Amino acid sequence: MPMPEQNCPPGKEYVFRTPDGKEFGKARSIAEFVSLLKRAPLPVVLYHANGGHFSPWLEFMGQRVIASKAKGIRGKDEAVRKALIALFE
Repeated sequence: MPMPEQNCPPGKEYVFRTPDGKEFGKARSIAEFVSLLKRAPLPVVLYHANGGHFSPWLEFMGQRVIASKAKGIRGKDEAVRKALIALFE
């Protein structure tokens, strides 16, 4: 199911960061978010997933069901990334 291409307002992008705060990339849309989720180094994905950082932005972008499901996805390996990506397929 294709994601709607709705861009967020400037300054409201989702910023993927490393655990030490370095920026990896910014997502302005759900499609960009998924693309970065697929490419980001595993420590970046785990940092955001285990910190509960994804859900508020997904909620803001109108993805309430996905945001709710993303809250429960935590872990320490590649299964976290796979579970998050599966929410969008």
